[in-house]
Amino acid sequence: MELKQPDVKPNPTLRYVRASVADRCNLSCVYCPKQTGMENFVPASFANHRLSTADYCRTLEHIAAAGFNGISFTGGEPTLNKDLPVIVEHARGIFQRVEMTTNGRFLPRQLDQLAPHLDLVKVSLDSTDPELSHRIMRGRRVDFDRASTAIKASLETGVNVGVNVVAMRQNLDEIEKVIDLARRMRRETGGTIYVSVLDLYYTDETRQFWLDEFVPLDDIIGTFEQRYGAGDWQHRRGTEFGWFVTEDVQVRFKSSYASTYRSARCDTCPVYCQEGMYALKLSVEGWVTLCPSNSEDMGTLLPAGIEPEEAQRRLGPLMDELRSTRRVKDSFEQMLARRDLELALR
Repeated sequence: MELKQPDVKPNPTLRYVRASVADRCNLSCVYCPKQTGMENFVPASFANHRLSTADYCRTLEHIAAAGFNGISFTGGEPTLNKDLPVIVEHARGIFQRVEMTTNGRFLPRQLDQLAPHLDLVKVSLDSTDPELSHRIMRGRRVDFDRASTAIKASLETGVNVGVNVVAMRQNLDEIEKVIDLARRMRRETGGTIYVSVLDLYYTDETRQFWLDEFVPLDDIIGTFEQRYGAGDWQHRRGTEFGWFVTEDVQVRFKSSYASTYRSARCDTCPVYCQEGMYALKLSVEGWVTLCPSNSEDMGTLLPAGIEPEEAQRRLGPLMDELRSTRRVKDSFEQMLARRDLELALR
């Protein structure tokens, strides 16, 4: 029996903060830039000076007061933080939408506390083949089972689930299989699930891997359009999503370069990242930035005990810069040229 899939698209006007609640991970995925801090970007001078849970929650209040109404919890791996349920429950009271990205390590044991406060949990699963999954995650062989268990457990508790797949040459044939897995789990549980296909993100640390494995999402989207018809394209400032309905499961394509926004300082930036500026990023130390960078001139610190007025003074320039970002149509081509990738990628 075919189940009608509810619409899972979030409000495109939401302004997100990507909030790291753990600066380490139990996995070592091949595409993850370990040295630059994954999502927990922080200058060396502030690293390892974590905020207490109470101070971290107050920092979230400062960010919400600055005009951010959506939050996505990241890591490292967020479920490694034993106080995650406390933080997520606090966020529920101050943000319009609360999401979390996880590999599922300790999610099932925390779900009873997390589920009432989450709009969406995104679980990373790049393959349905345990052996290939193990080679990608570079963790333990049981990690594939943990991710699958986390997806099913979340659906059974009524939490909406997104399954994240990073598109690479080595797992292209797995994308349809992940969709089939999501479809089976949906039919078994009656829950709401979609699959999110992400492009491989470039960093200098993962340069050779990126050159070997990068696949333009346009190539995959073309195949989906032939099979399922035109997608529903949703624009959110700094990001563009293409949604396809494949029987009773939606598939979302999130391209980091199809709708990339830049600020004025990007013009002279030596890094010129693939993703551009689309959200605020918060580290466990209280470092706030718009850029995937550890440079001290790229953000501001919200230390423990900071007064609300001072927090808003420090956040103001970042908020103003995010508002002033502009779409750069040839952003990806510029990134290739600046990183000397243009010829190497051909």
